[in-house]
Amino acid sequence: MSDRYLEQRISIKFCVKLNKSASETHHLLKEAYGDEVMSRARVFDWHKRFKEGREDVRDDARSGRPVTHRTDENIQKVKDLVCSNRQLTVRMMAEELNLDKETVRLILKENLNMKKVSAKVASSILKDEPKPRKLDFRSDLSKETKKKSSCVRRKVTSSETWSHLQCEAE
Repeated sequence: MSDRYLEQRISIKFCVKLNKSASETHHLLKEAYGDEVMSRARVFDWHKRFKEGREDVRDDARSGRPVTHRTDENIQKVKDLVCSNRQLTVRMMAEELNLDKETVRLILKENLNMKKVSAKVASSILKDEPKPRKLDFRSDLSKETKKKSSCVRRKVTSSETWSHLQCEAE
């Protein structure tokens, strides 16, 4: 659970102690947290729990299988595989490593801070660059996508590549 939701639960508990209604509490949270506010349903749910005497602001323990596939070993395997070929799809990597597609996608996105980039966007950046200059792909891509945001919004069906990861081989 993220810290911002824990903080909001503490705020909800405080509002209950001040005898604020669930609607008032949600309004105050929206005012304080803006777009990061919990959903109205969650605010009402937690308000009811605290009103009924609940003291703990943390989630209840859940049954089920714990997440075990996003291990350091699997993260390193995904990193090595991407470094060897950045044009692999998530499905190809999942099959190669015998992992779930969602696990591979989360490792790429959250652990390795990578993004999938369309070959069309990358090639349009590269074609204007002189050959000898080493391209700082991330900053140039960021500048280019701001200029050509319509290109990024279109659904692109061509080849894609993974960006951001610094491979030892480079």
